Amino acid sequence: MGNFKRKLELYEKIFQAFGPGVSHCQVNQLAALLHVSERHVQTLLKAMTAQGWIEWQASSGRRKKARLTCLVEPIEACYRYAQIQAEAGNIEQVFNTLSFNGRNSGSELQAFLSSTNQSVQNVAYIPFHRELEELHPQRVLRRTERFLVMQICQRLTFVQHDKVCGDLAYHWQHNHDATQWRFQVRNGVQFHNGRTLEPQDIAHCLNLLSQSQKWHRCYQHIEEVSVSEGNVIVVNLNQPDWHLPRALSRAEASIFEYASTERLIGSGAFSLEIFSSKMLRLSRNSAYSHGTPVLNRVELWVYPEWAQSKACAQNQICVKLPEKTVTVSGDGYSSQQNFSSTFFKVQNPALSNALCEFNVEDTSECQALFKQLSAPGQNCVSVEYGHYLTDKDASVCSIIDENNTFASWLSFFHRFPFENLRLPVEMLDIIEQSLASIRQEPNFELATDELLALRDWLNDSGIVVELKQEVFNLHVSEKIHGAEVNGFGWCDLDKLWINHL
Repeated sequence: MGNFKRKLELYEKIFQAFGPGVSHCQVNQLAALLHVSERHVQTLLKAMTAQGWIEWQASSGRRKKARLTCLVEPIEACYRYAQIQAEAGNIEQVFNTLSFNGRNSGSELQAFLSSTNQSVQNVAYIPFHRELEELHPQRVLRRTERFLVMQICQRLTFVQHDKVCGDLAYHWQHNHDATQWRFQVRNGVQFHNGRTLEPQDIAHCLNLLSQSQKWHRCYQHIEEVSVSEGNVIVVNLNQPDWHLPRALSRAEASIFEYASTERLIGSGAFSLEIFSSKMLRLSRNSAYSHGTPVLNRVELWVYPEWAQSKACAQNQICVKLPEKTVTVSGDGYSSQQNFSSTFFKVQNPALSNALCEFNVEDTSECQALFKQLSAPGQNCVSVEYGHYLTDKDASVCSIIDENNTFASWLSFFHRFPFENLRLPVEMLDIIEQSLASIRQEPNFELATDELLALRDWLNDSGIVVELKQEVFNLHVSEKIHGAEVNGFGWCDLDKLWINHL
């Protein structure tokens, strides 16, 4: 229909002057109202009739008035068009249309999402305040992107309530010193594009992971991942690691269709249908190997102004916007632990804060903590979340538990470049030996104790000083059930269902 937004704006003027229902008018009246020629009015009337907005019955005679019937509210016409564009993935068109005649696109987006959910059942919405980064499992570091990767892709294993469970693998075993692991992989798992997920896909992704710039320090002990007969993945290590299955449950170890360059293709509970700067759509994977989700789809809509209006001050999942929500706390997720975010300062304890040059993570909480810690007039360099490779004297940063507190902290200690802090050799040796000892301890409880001991020593030594912990809270629609806050501050989307009563 050409410039839809402009025609919609003109239709609203007609509707305000003559609608709703039946009216009588002349073409020259419409021309004067719309500030266009009578010839253009005829073109507009044909277009609006074709859209189903109006009925127009002309009458013979120069002074005779025609019969005009406005059939639909302008905002309803807008929503119909926006829904078609949203389904097609034309998200810029959605935002452009919703702002017709000077409307606030953020407010209208909320109303539009509430309206469309009446016709499409089992859809949940996530309002969000920033554009998402590319969803590549081995590149993403921010928690929401890593959470989304976990919904789209599967891994060999997953961790639930501190127990390692099978995902793509249903059985695994190790040799006598845990330098070789063999994972028995499920048959018949399919990527979202319909291609069968082969053991070679798993081997390829994990070999890429061990060579990844971001993750090499965590997985450099992987010498080779290969495929053996009977759908078996063989992982050979150059040093013992009794907790490899736990590490391979993390987001960066996700298995994906590496040949795809357009969007992330996995085999998880939801497929990535649309990924744009304004909206992400996840659709239910009916072939998911662990049971089909109840939700048909989940849509994350990005609108930066929501950050100012506090609509996204906390993570939330809704059925419509705005909506009354309940708060689900991370305190109740597990009887064994509460998932949280931990903020800390990392530095050479021989240097005072006043003398240090700081790198500060670009999260608002870390920026605020730096202001509390820093000397008057002291500046910092803002760095992206999770980017620890730095040559500054100190850093203010954070990590999250990600359902897997042990592996998250172990990963952080491996990734952080303590050698850049110019620590004494003796301290660097203690860190290196402790990390090796943790991996070499077969008993998980004893390994956890060793990890906690390393955290305590680093804190007491003034190297990694923990500043603050925050337990996650999630705001969820009263109609949404099954939400338990996970280690990303979100919840597993495949566990959710909506009460429509």
